[in-house]
Amino acid sequence: MREIGSEFWDVPVSDRPGSLFPEDTQWFLSGRSALRSIIAELVDRCRTVAMPSWCCDSMLQPFAEAGMEIRFYPVYPDDGGLVTEFRKDCDVLFLMDYFGYKAPPPDLSGYRGIVIRDVTHSLLSGTYEDADYSFGSLRKWCGVLTGGFARAKDGHPLPAGGPADETYVSLRKEAMRRKAAYLAAADAEPDGTEEAGEKTGDKAYLRIFAEAEERLDAPGIFRAAGSDTDLAYRLDAEGMKARRRENAKILREAFPEMLLIPEMRSGDCPLFVPVLVPDGRRDALRRFLIREQIYCPVHWPVSGYHRLGARERVLYEKELSLVCDQRYTKEDMVRMTDAIHRFREEG
Repeated sequence: MREIGSEFWDVPVSDRPGSLFPEDTQWFLSGRSALRSIIAELVDRCRTVAMPSWCCDSMLQPFAEAGMEIRFYPVYPDDGGLVTEFRKDCDVLFLMDYFGYKAPPPDLSGYRGIVIRDVTHSLLSGTYEDADYSFGSLRKWCGVLTGGFARAKDGHPLPAGGPADETYVSLRKEAMRRKAAYLAAADAEPDGTEEAGEKTGDKAYLRIFAEAEERLDAPGIFRAAGSDTDLAYRLDAEGMKARRRENAKILREAFPEMLLIPEMRSGDCPLFVPVLVPDGRRDALRRFLIREQIYCPVHWPVSGYHRLGARERVLYEKELSLVCDQRYTKEDMVRMTDAIHRFREEG
């Protein structure tokens, strides 16, 4: 069976460069490093930051490192989708969309603080003009080695940081090479040749990806690999968007009662299709899919930084992100829906 999900290994490029990134965009090792660059400008004058209760701890860590107090505002599921209750009592307000489904911008009237917007999830769904700073990670969309980016609204340069962590870059490169070889071997005929020293079924690349990821925990600001900057400006954004919407449509039509975000608007480009798995069965479903070689992530683990009430905790306990990206076909999506239906029917 073809593997669905897990880490990317390639970047779809086009002969018709798009304009996803303004010319004054700066490039960093990761989204975390890009955020650290923004925080470096603010740390002397900002003491508190309002963060969404549903977020990755990698976005909390840079603020904690800088000694800023994190105050959460609630994000939780309701019958009509996601509810967000913004707060304006902090020096910094951190905004984000979820999974490529663009939400109406918040009412910021009367707010005099600094707005930072994480545009990772909304990268292919359109732009916002409500933030003093924006940043994100292209790694969530395709197989760039580095791919963090950031810019100030007025275009002034941000702290650039040191050169890219070459060990991190080389680990990512090797892991991607091994994953591509693994998939090629898995797709080969039984009498096909395998790459020397890499047997079918060998997933050593997972360990290498994990080793690279651990290096992102180290504090500091680091620039991106130059090759990634070039790829970012040649990204086949339209092709990615079309395939993701087609794949998401199949998944959404298969499980309308489980959808976390009920509507996919014309401009949306799904990063994943988030669903809520009822009856405490999310983790069991995820394990079942893994046995089928379908790897759907959970967003996100609860960390020591999080402070959650009962309604905010629901997302962490029930959410599963169904894979819908440009690597996969209609047949892959049907295989995933069949597997989920089978799990539900068999109890």
